[in-house]
Amino acid sequence: MDEIKEFEFNEHGLQKLKELSKGTNWPVVYLIHDNNNLYIGETTSAAARMSQHLKNEEKKDLKVIEVVFNGRFNKSVILDYEQRLIKYCSVDGRFKNILNKNKGQQAIHDYYQRKFYRNQFTVLWQEMLDKKLANSSVEIIENKNIFKFSPYNALNGEQNEVSIKVINEIIDSFVNDKKGVSLVHGCAGTGKTVLAISIINSLVNAINIDDSLLDIKAEAFEDDIDQSKRNTLLRLKKFIQTQRGGKEFKIGFVFPMPGIRGTVKNVFKECGNGLVSEMVIGPTDVIKEDYDILFVDESHRLSKRKNLTGYKSFDDVSRLLDLEPTKTNQLEWVLKSAKHIVLFYDKSQSVKSSDISHDEYENTLKKYNYVTNEHILETQMRCEGGDTYLQYIKDIMTCRRKECENMENYDFLIFDDVNLLVETVRKKDDEMGLCKTVAGFSWEWKTKQKNKPKDDMSCYDLLVQNGEYDIRIENHKYIWNLTNESWLTRQDSHCTIGCIHTTQGYDMNYVGVIFGKEIDYNFDSNSIVIDLKQYKDSKVKAGTDAETLKKLIINTYTTILARGIKGCYVYAYNKNMQKYLKKFIIPANEVTLEER
Repeated sequence: MDEIKEFEFNEHGLQKLKELSKGTNWPVVYLIHDNNNLYIGETTSAAARMSQHLKNEEKKDLKVIEVVFNGRFNKSVILDYEQRLIKYCSVDGRFKNILNKNKGQQAIHDYYQRKFYRNQFTVLWQEMLDKKLANSSVEIIENKNIFKFSPYNALNGEQNEVSIKVINEIIDSFVNDKKGVSLVHGCAGTGKTVLAISIINSLVNAINIDDSLLDIKAEAFEDDIDQSKRNTLLRLKKFIQTQRGGKEFKIGFVFPMPGIRGTVKNVFKECGNGLVSEMVIGPTDVIKEDYDILFVDESHRLSKRKNLTGYKSFDDVSRLLDLEPTKTNQLEWVLKSAKHIVLFYDKSQSVKSSDISHDEYENTLKKYNYVTNEHILETQMRCEGGDTYLQYIKDIMTCRRKECENMENYDFLIFDDVNLLVETVRKKDDEMGLCKTVAGFSWEWKTKQKNKPKDDMSCYDLLVQNGEYDIRIENHKYIWNLTNESWLTRQDSHCTIGCIHTTQGYDMNYVGVIFGKEIDYNFDSNSIVIDLKQYKDSKVKAGTDAETLKKLIINTYTTILARGIKGCYVYAYNKNMQKYLKKFIIPANEVTLEER
């Protein structure tokens, strides 16, 4: 059982700590603070570490040290808890300033009984709430965007290796005065956005790194990744100091999709630490500044001049870059607008006919012949069903699956009643938040712009009172998302139905997926069939051949099926599709309400 003991942060408190049996030779985590400032650390000797901190100019005026003792702690646990406390406290906001210059341990290490200790962290956090060291519950914190996209996220070993390589590639581009590209492949849930933010954070804060304390304490250099990360960051700091005279990199973080762009822009505004909202931009903004480095998240969503809402801005940017609008694309804009470009890419997540095809993407990269290094993220970070679940849904959507498999640690169910699915997801949303229902685009968006989409329920309520709706399935009526902008965190998302454009790039605790009228299954040919008359996204359809549309629609469903962290609930409008999916997904009526 965790026990938080409080000591004065002075010589008297140090003496009291020395008198405890676990005060001098036991792994602990600790918090040093006054009312506004907090420093979090870990050590195997609380007294020795406290003595060092008392001599530190930045910390010497703090008032209290809280030491967390537990007879079952070991070195791996306290490294993990230190990192988690830094992240949770930075999001919680109880303390105005988190004094840590690093994120704790650099890689997420596995260790004996890690799941048990992770569960016990909620107990420790409750003690912190009781002692007024925190304001918000674990559940509230974990649902915040700043938590999911925090620069304090610890990377796993695979992400860390890629970050080391990418940072060195960036330095090499400037040292050799040659344009370079780092291309990071990764499917849904492999942590591409988190990795991008972590690298940007390292680039922004490299000049402030304390050489003697650099990110990882000396006793923690237990593997090559930690040592390599330390050496890379030292190289980065030295390069900025000597080659650039202390001048920071001009960095742009490009998001093709406006919804998640607005979300990350707000995160950067909130978290500070050198990250500013102006860094987060759209593709048309790449010409507005003289960028050193451009990061592009979801680069598979960069556009070409086809089926766009407006062509003028596309044409204007193209011409400013001396490019012919009908022959270029947004990837080419990016490649011409910075010394080094970091692209995050998943060819299976292209969902619109305006998206650059895989062939167009590769040909654009070849056209410029920059120094290009490719990396792969394979470890699943989002979905608790892991890589097994992601491969499972890919096999279902490509008709390669032969047998049903029960997903361990993942709630994957199919419903016969669409309204029961919707209401079950809404109940989950009431319980834990971030649980939403999403559908395929086979119903017109009739309510679009009928009312100003305020971030409250008034617009939705007015539509209901007027008897308006978009989606009708049997006798049940639903309204599409009132806006594409940050729909997931809006109050009205609880009652409306989202689409691919409101959810791609986001995590949900649970996702409900309604397969629409446009997608069905043919048992004779063992294939998914698409009825394009029932597909209502006119901008995607225009000038796009049937085979390409089928691929985009299947990509859409595969992508939204992968949005849920804890579970996914499914319903299909067409009976054959419902029957086909039941071969591989457990029917909800076979599971009790308590099990859900």
